[in-house]
Amino acid sequence: IHSTLNRRLLTITIGDNNILNPLLIMPASHKEHLAQNESDAEAYHNMASAAVDLKHIYVRKGLVSATRSVRDIDTNSRRQFLYNIPATSQSNDGTPPFVAPPIELPTKIKARIPSPSGSKIAILVEESVPSNDGGKDSESKRHVFEIWTNDGHRLANRILLPSEKHGPVCTDFAWFGGSTWSPDETAIVYTAEVNKPKTASFFTTPDETTILGGQYTLGIGKSEDWGEKYGTTALLALFCLDVETGKIGAVENVPGFMTKEISSMEGGYVLGQPIFSPCGTSIVYTGWDAGAGGEMPRRLGAIYCFQRPCKIYSSPVSELLEQLANPTVDDEKMTPKGDAPFACITPNDRLARSPKFSKTAGSTSTLAYLCNTKGFDTHGGCMALHVCDWDMPKGSILVESRNIVVDVVQLPGERVGDEAKVAGINFPGLFLNQLPDDCFSPDGKHILLSTQWGSATKVVSISLDDGTVLPVNFDLLKKEGFNDSASQQFMCFTDDGGAIVTQSEANRPTILGYLQSPFLQNRQSVASSQVLAALPPISSTSFSSLSSDTCFKPGNGYSYRIISEPPIQGILLLPENTGREKLPLIVVPHGGPHSCTSTMFVPSYGYLCKHGKYAILHVNYRGSSGFGQAALESLAGNAGSLDVLDVVAATQHVLKSGVVDPNRVGICGGSHGGFLAGHCIGQHPEIFKVAATRNPVTNISSMVTATDIPDWCYVEALGLGHYNFSDFRAPSKEELDVMWDKSPIAHLQNATAPTLIGLGMKDRRVPPSQGIEYYHALRAKKVPTKLLVNDDCDHAIDGVASEADFWINSKQWFDHYL
Repeated sequence: IHSTLNRRLLTITIGDNNILNPLLIMPASHKEHLAQNESDAEAYHNMASAAVDLKHIYVRKGLVSATRSVRDIDTNSRRQFLYNIPATSQSNDGTPPFVAPPIELPTKIKARIPSPSGSKIAILVEESVPSNDGGKDSESKRHVFEIWTNDGHRLANRILLPSEKHGPVCTDFAWFGGSTWSPDETAIVYTAEVNKPKTASFFTTPDETTILGGQYTLGIGKSEDWGEKYGTTALLALFCLDVETGKIGAVENVPGFMTKEISSMEGGYVLGQPIFSPCGTSIVYTGWDAGAGGEMPRRLGAIYCFQRPCKIYSSPVSELLEQLANPTVDDEKMTPKGDAPFACITPNDRLARSPKFSKTAGSTSTLAYLCNTKGFDTHGGCMALHVCDWDMPKGSILVESRNIVVDVVQLPGERVGDEAKVAGINFPGLFLNQLPDDCFSPDGKHILLSTQWGSATKVVSISLDDGTVLPVNFDLLKKEGFNDSASQQFMCFTDDGGAIVTQSEANRPTILGYLQSPFLQNRQSVASSQVLAALPPISSTSFSSLSSDTCFKPGNGYSYRIISEPPIQGILLLPENTGREKLPLIVVPHGGPHSCTSTMFVPSYGYLCKHGKYAILHVNYRGSSGFGQAALESLAGNAGSLDVLDVVAATQHVLKSGVVDPNRVGICGGSHGGFLAGHCIGQHPEIFKVAATRNPVTNISSMVTATDIPDWCYVEALGLGHYNFSDFRAPSKEELDVMWDKSPIAHLQNATAPTLIGLGMKDRRVPPSQGIEYYHALRAKKVPTKLLVNDDCDHAIDGVASEADFWINSKQWFDHYL
């Protein structure tokens, strides 16, 4: 046992080889070891408890409702808290309105859908009931829609969703899912899983509808799903529910509809994001090609992949709704054949999604949606904003009214009239996944949305008259001026024409605010804003308490700034009160690669900076979203070289400032960020001395046939156009050679940096074999290496306990080696 620098390391001698045991990295005494662990755990607890993760924000009856998700480390889960906050002006002394204590939502509540007027709310509940097989202690799940009326005070109806009609309701409102009310508030449309065919063993006597021996067959008993995070999603269909009669019917006049349960490999479409037209006679929705459109011969992973072919459709439902509203019509006798066939609204667009309607103006309404006509090969990309008029009497679009309001932007500043800048960058185009539900201004002249603009997320207003795009400038923390570097998001409009927004910074958790009406009258001025709620921490564990002295105080402990080294940007976090000693630096390239790190509060990086006293450098290299489509696509075919050059350039830019110690530089990243960490320690061992990675890509050639996104391997290694989305084949020998050359494993001989690897063993995006392969390769070279195995985690390693474990392990790893 060798004692060095007040640390103890165990060296095992096997023959002539000395192998470092990475498990025994600890202070010189057991007491100091426990004290360090306690300090690290308490500090992580303080940062995690301070996070304000808000979702499902809407305004009804003058109240802002928001759901806050809170980590619970003790139970390895997330708790959900509901806030109801007055959407009112501040008092004369500048204090925010009174915020009542939150109400914790039971885990059985899966969704809350308010009606347009706010007088009703539908709550989707998952219930456990005794199983029909009579087994002891056995239970089954069922779903119920509860319809609350009288401003949410009276439970008027509990509607059991019959399992023979469909499978689980899709509550993934961030992508596939969606549930909305009809304009007259008598019906709800929702998305649910199509039932699988009935299967049974060969050794049973089946009925005529059962497939013998099909229980283990892919596409029959085993669904062909949409990969990472979507292991239970195969085919989704649309259903309408009458809230008075409780009757439910499938929307049959849709693309790919079949009257019987089908194999999930027979093609079809995944239907989602449904909304009613303002006239209430049609449903408009997004349909993803699941094979029937000829562009998905094998189902590819969907999450984080925004280039999957999809179009927008409309289906008339007047007769279906009429039959559902008639309590005398038997379900078996419902035949809504009078509804006209569906229509494709975007037949010539490869990518079209997120339809939203404006309020009615005369006999028309405006339909807006995101679109990219030719599509893109990369997993992220710039979207255009298209609109068309909806004819209320006819219940269909006016084809001649189609208009491109904001087109795809190749280079920031190329659009005439868009002269505004954010952190030195002209408008780079629209980089967002969905339009807000309430995106049209009350007068119907503008659309408000949130988009990535360089290294910040910004609220922008878009004129429907001339297409000009301007940032909505405000700062919730200041009465005057605006915050150019803060990340801000638009949630919805208020009844008086104001807007509910959020604001977050790298050293400040999210706060909820209000933009006073009429902030859109002069779009170039600074909007008058106020704080509605700066929510305090909610404890994440019983391990330590949160006191006024220990809990994180927003804006204290560390600072941040956006740095620019054209053509790239970065975000630099610097701890306070470090004295004259130069800081160790941890470089953090993001994953994707076609995503972006924004200036939002992330507890893990605040923990490393404030508690660990590390400078943190987030690098938005070429290929990141929010910098124009040309910059994003420039990385395709250049992964492992162009992005590495940018990470090195950003690191050297910070090193030249003299703030950080050039001899103490580490790197940390997940997925493609882990790919870059492996490349950096292999290509530039003289700069990067330590690494911590999460589910890293290390060998593209061995990943391509095992991942749910083989297209990523072709596009990033070989370039645009090298993956045929309408065909499927194995890679050639020559292609595998290029993939290997573009991988970190090709530079393994130069890697000497101690490396921590965290793996989610249920990862279908980057198979765990990637990290295991790299771990054993490093260990064979006698490089200090540590492997964290999370059996129940997938690609994100976002289980609450596993997330905490990884970041505390990473901090201690950097503590020892930097």
